[in-house]
Amino acid sequence: MDKEQVLEVLKKVYDPEYPMPITDLKIVEKDDITISDNSMKVEFKPTAPYCPMGGVIGIIIKYALEAKFGNNVEVRVKAGTHAQEPMLNQLFSDRKKYEETVERLKSSGMLERCIAQ
Repeated sequence: MDKEQVLEVLKKVYDPEYPMPITDLKIVEKDDITISDNSMKVEFKPTAPYCPMGGVIGIIIKYALEAKFGNNVEVRVKAGTHAQEPMLNQLFSDRKKYEETVERLKSSGMLERCIAQ
């Protein structure tokens, strides 16, 4: 895997509030991706410091990347870009909370609306 492959996956991930790919909105850019061995770290910048969908965006990013590359994906809010940064980063790193949130997003239909096939 390389940064270009990661960006290709993320071009199919749409912001829940705007009908645009997160790459077009500059939520994730090439420099926000770190790859080492068989793992990756992706930092993202929500559209606003109080973005109500910041958590959903991070979950969708992690879900899309894990579907393509496996479970060695760390997703974090870029430092200083969201008022609830510590809480969101905890959500993304807690496997149980992450999986519960994925299930809620699936049952609401939001997950499929935010990832183009």
